[in-house]
Amino acid sequence: MNFFQEKEKALIKSLIYGFIGGVYFSILFISRTKVIRNGNYQTFYERTQYEHIIDILKTSVIISIIMFVITLFYLYFNQEE
Repeated sequence: MNFFQEKEKALIKSLIYGFIGGVYFSILFISRTKVIRNGNYQTFYERTQYEHIIDILKTSVIISIIMFVITLFYLYFNQEE
């Protein structure tokens, strides 16, 4: 438990920076248009603004949690004894 108290600032920073990076990544790479393939036909469906924002937030939270876990392992295995 002492490890978390010592490294709390770094772990919180990784969550915040991971979320901000996830928002940037999502805005750049998540398309608002969804392609639905049905046999030989393709239908393009444009999501509403609400659905698009939910996808951006979902991806950002996932990236933030992944960054937290990576930072946690990095700090745990590189701590001085």
